[in-house]
Amino acid sequence: MDTATQWALFLGILALASWLVGGLAAVIGNVELDPHRQKAAEYLTFGLSATGFISAIAMALILVIR
Repeated sequence: MDTATQWALFLGILALASWLVGGLAAVIGNVELDPHRQKAAEYLTFGLSATGFISAIAMALILVIR
């Protein structure tokens, strides 16, 4: 397995993990929380979703460019 494939695999795992944890944060954020914690859960969900999206794009670029 060459280095590009290893990086693509790592980024794919990172994307899936980010989306899973982001979904968990979204579910926890829907529970009756105080407004401060609910807003924090929204930011966490958005950040993890963006991280997963960027990782997926980087993974695809690595696989296409190599």
